[in-house]
Amino acid sequence: MRNAGRYDPGLRRRGVRRGRERGCWVYIPADELEKTRIGAEGSTPYYRTHGRAGGRTVLVELFREP
Repeated sequence: MRNAGRYDPGLRRRGVRRGRERGCWVYIPADELEKTRIGAEGSTPYYRTHGRAGGRTVLVELFREP
């Protein structure tokens, strides 16, 4: 039985694709954002992505406002 509304870091998730959008959305839980000192209540962070040659890893780098 799964706990509804609880974040499980070990659980695999599927990215979300909508309509004509390219790429996918990634969910980052509020407690993980708090660790970066960005916070879930603040403005939307800037980000940059880095992919690896093997195609299995994508790093999402978050930035606060410049």
